[in-house]
Amino acid sequence: MQEQISTAYLVIENGPQAGKRIEICKDYTTMGRSRECDIFLEDVAVHRKQASIMYTEAGYALCDEHGSGDSILNGRPVKQKLLRDGDKLLFGNTQLTFFSHEATRPFQQPTSRGRELHIAKMLDPHTGSIAKLDFTNRPKSLKSFELQPEVTIGRSRDCSIFLEDLAVSRLHATIRQLSNGEYELEDNRSATGTFVNGRPITRCRLKEGDIVQIGASQLTFRRAPF
Repeated sequence: MQEQISTAYLVIENGPQAGKRIEICKDYTTMGRSRECDIFLEDVAVHRKQASIMYTEAGYALCDEHGSGDSILNGRPVKQKLLRDGDKLLFGNTQLTFFSHEATRPFQQPTSRGRELHIAKMLDPHTGSIAKLDFTNRPKSLKSFELQPEVTIGRSRDCSIFLEDLAVSRLHATIRQLSNGEYELEDNRSATGTFVNGRPITRCRLKEGDIVQIGASQLTFRRAPF
């Protein structure tokens, strides 16, 4: 079956895999506890084949695959129903939100089949954030992130910013906000190093326009006003 070029994706809000974003990239996408599913849900309360999302002429539809009435959409069990932007899905202990618009996408790094992605907090232009990172070698719609008091960067899915890159260590680097409002970047004894403006660093206070290189990813540090 031909794959769709889609802007739809799911974000796991609650449950064992909270924080993952999963792109819907097929006409027919299966979800469940079986690793044979396109979207693997690591939740013992989820059926091996729980549900599917099917692309139709009218849009994406959620279909219950188990038949036990425990595929929940916006608080109600469903057999088959069209999905709308912001819909809440509940399978077992796993709650997901469906998004259909490119403008709401956080940063992504594709993996295999289901393209599972870990999210950092996408920059909201209305929050008055004082600092951000721009991914300079990524698509424009996927590049800006608000800096929290502590941001971890690495190949582990537990990091604030997940980089699927074999040149990146599991916990590669950390950015912390200091008491004076400045931000400090620290390399966590990574295997390949952390670079600022082309030079390897162990610890470095970031200045406006600094370019951070971690593996294949380049990030530019920005201070408000943007």
